[in-house]
Amino acid sequence: MSSDSDYWETDESGPPEPDAEAPPPLLPVPDGISRPGDALCDVCRALKLEAKRFVVLPGDKEYGKWNEPDDLSMSLGKVEDMKKKTGCPLCRLILVALSAKDVPTHENDEPLCVTMSWNTKGPSPDPSAPWAHRPEVRVLRPYLQTESGGFAETRLNLFPEITLLANDSPTDSITYFMRPYNQDRIDFAVVRRWLALCDEHHGKACRKNPVLKKLKRSHPTKEVPDFRCIDVEQKCVTILPPGCRYAALSYVWGGPIKFQALSSNIEELAKPGSLDNHQFASQIPETIRDAIDVAKEIGIKYLWVDNLCIVQNNEKKKTSTIKTMDIIYATADLVIVTAGSDTAYMGINGLRSGTRETQQPIEEIAPGFRLAFRTRWADSVEGRSYYSRGWTYQETHFATRSLIFIDGKVVFRCQGVDAWEEHLIESPAEIEGERRQRNSGFEGGDIGEFEGLIQNYSERKLSYDDDVYNAFAGVSRQLTVQLDTELCHGIPTRYFDWFLLWRPLSLQSRRISKDGQQTLAPSWSWSGWVEQSWPHMWDWYNRSIRSIRKAIRKRTWIIWYQRDGHGSTSCTRLVRHPDDSDSDWEESKNFYGSRIQQRFKMDCSRVEPSKMLLKDINPPDYVEDILSNHAGSGFLQFWTVSLTLRLDEPNSRDEERGPVDRRHRLGIFGRSGRELGIIRVQPLWLEYNPVPQEREFILMCEGRDTRAENGRIDDEKGWRYKAMLLEWVGENGAKTAMGSIDRAGRPMYAERVDIGSIGKKDLKEAFGDGPVWKEIILG
Repeated sequence: MSSDSDYWETDESGPPEPDAEAPPPLLPVPDGISRPGDALCDVCRALKLEAKRFVVLPGDKEYGKWNEPDDLSMSLGKVEDMKKKTGCPLCRLILVALSAKDVPTHENDEPLCVTMSWNTKGPSPDPSAPWAHRPEVRVLRPYLQTESGGFAETRLNLFPEITLLANDSPTDSITYFMRPYNQDRIDFAVVRRWLALCDEHHGKACRKNPVLKKLKRSHPTKEVPDFRCIDVEQKCVTILPPGCRYAALSYVWGGPIKFQALSSNIEELAKPGSLDNHQFASQIPETIRDAIDVAKEIGIKYLWVDNLCIVQNNEKKKTSTIKTMDIIYATADLVIVTAGSDTAYMGINGLRSGTRETQQPIEEIAPGFRLAFRTRWADSVEGRSYYSRGWTYQETHFATRSLIFIDGKVVFRCQGVDAWEEHLIESPAEIEGERRQRNSGFEGGDIGEFEGLIQNYSERKLSYDDDVYNAFAGVSRQLTVQLDTELCHGIPTRYFDWFLLWRPLSLQSRRISKDGQQTLAPSWSWSGWVEQSWPHMWDWYNRSIRSIRKAIRKRTWIIWYQRDGHGSTSCTRLVRHPDDSDSDWEESKNFYGSRIQQRFKMDCSRVEPSKMLLKDINPPDYVEDILSNHAGSGFLQFWTVSLTLRLDEPNSRDEERGPVDRRHRLGIFGRSGRELGIIRVQPLWLEYNPVPQEREFILMCEGRDTRAENGRIDDEKGWRYKAMLLEWVGENGAKTAMGSIDRAGRPMYAERVDIGSIGKKDLKEAFGDGPVWKEIILG
């Protein structure tokens, strides 16, 4: 691992150093705030607002105490009435604060009303609990409610706040008030001040990525072959000198980009001034050109942009670079995030005069008394392509410092500050760097943190679904190192059985090729499905990784193998631990190293996979598993208990808590007619497979449907067999409810439909010949 100096200090050309300690002078109040004929309505006038009410002074009831919860004591009436008061500046400001879009007047035919509460802001002594603070200023918080008193379900701005414009503060303190910003364009003097404050007060600690340290990775000039960056001064693409500072661009392509670095033009791109030449300049997308201007404005000489810094038609080097995206974004001095640009050709609003998308919401309540809505950049995220795209997920995940451009505004985020926005005044605690990473408090770490990586990424969209592993490569390295595991098509093998129990959080469809002819990833992995998957181990068992490692050893029995290829009869046991090899693994131990239990009343001694070929039935070739050091075909081959059960409409009530999805709830019934458990299936599958019907299930492992009461998770009560509903695939892709890997001399493979559960004493409920020990090929 290289030293810190290798990272940041080789290149001395940092941003200009403004006097960061002194806050910049307040800009004048923008023109046009006051409109002719404006006057408070009778309701707003009765509130008797004045500037000094927005300051907490000695003798006030809040002074020196902790903040109190909201008290919705102010009723402003119906939304439809407020909308009619177009000349009331406070009504206008409140409606804007509630939603950037039009505030609805009714919900389910019931009128919506606005209520409001006083609250406070001030310094918090505990960064982990910023809601607990000592009041210094007051804010108004409006809420949207139904006429009967319930809160509206309509999605609005999150906890909107209205407070005094700093220019009108009756005291010398302005920290928690709103600052006017340049309404015409972004003021980069403010941005340079943020960077200087972070450099001065947060220092190198703000740029250190703990994940990267654990990975023992260094600067990309040591890791990435021919690591190129744009030289924003020389206007060309160049090999980055070792250890130099650089910024990285995170943006949405939004479709094919016409101009890219190729082996045929990379030498021309390396010539000084080439990016200004008409030959190239007119073809470079506006978002990239604007990002070059941003880098120049903030004083960073080098900028990494994927489509100009990776030779796009050199597949070998391109793939090796894709695998190091975590390093590129984690070691960047700054990541420039163009979250407001839905394509590479939209440019960055706010950079040039007149390109602000919205004006700052300020209203004059009386001469010399102005109020402003405290906008939050996060309220602008919904609907933006950037936050739905797969490639951008790991780019922001690994960034230690970011400049986010959205809605014509700019936001600075680092490891010491959640967000600095142009209208906010930096508090002393933020300047010192109040937000620090903390230990999760769970033994061995928090499994929820790593499940969340899969959950959040699986929700993202890809222009090309065969990029499912490419866009996850950096995050996958974090999973493998911090969980001390291999991955198999996105599933950590050290916790394989329980990670296989992921459930959809929405309607899903199989991930297929552009021509619709071939599935791209296996059905048993989240990677084989489009839309969000939830590996919710923390929810039904425990967050503690150490507890999970211990428990999974005695709750599983399958010995997992992966087929090497369709034209091969060989299978390879999935990697368990870095120091284990197949040759010395004891036959009496299970996949996780515990002694095998005799749990089923049948001969379960056979676990070795049968020798056979799959190529004769033309199974799909999945996307190459670049996340694994032992990539196979993605087809698992193993032995477990198979049983036939009946699917039908359930008798039981739906009492499931947690995230709601739109799958169809079905009951799992046995030969006695008793409902053994529940499974949820995709409506489209049910359309082609109407119930009632008998289907094949295989037992996967022991698991729980809900967390045990009082935390007694290892008591036997509540543990059930997790059962996967299968669909068999044969020659020409024909699908059947029942199948075999060697039926009629031709093999078949199975696919996951979904996972339910049955009781541990329910095996006798199986139809036909009862439960059998059976070999499965799962694709």
